[in-house]
Amino acid sequence: MRFLAPFFLAALAGSLLAAACGSDSGDRRVIQITQTDDSCSPATIDVTPGEKVKFEVKNDGKRDQEVEGIDGTKLEELLIPSGKTRTVNYTAPKETGEQKVKCYAPGGSSTILIVSVK
Repeated sequence: MRFLAPFFLAALAGSLLAAACGSDSGDRRVIQITQTDDSCSPATIDVTPGEKVKFEVKNDGKRDQEVEGIDGTKLEELLIPSGKTRTVNYTAPKETGEQKVKCYAPGGSSTILIVSVK
């Protein structure tokens, strides 16, 4: 058993290091987004280059809704069941410009939310 201890400790250290690297330990500004069956508000969100924010998306619609980055916007797809609120982290690019987030009901209508990086 004594000869297994170094392997166990190495595996434990690796797990802790991986968890620390994957964690998001910084504070993020929370930006509230409300979806309905045919809209997404606000229509525009202002962020600074490199800013880390948390989108808190509330679904006020009767159908399940989704948000996702499009046209190069790095925002993972998020499903928000009807009547629920979900969060997703977003980091703005370091360059100024516009990013696009698609708000939609699968198989239904969609709207585009503009993230203005300035």
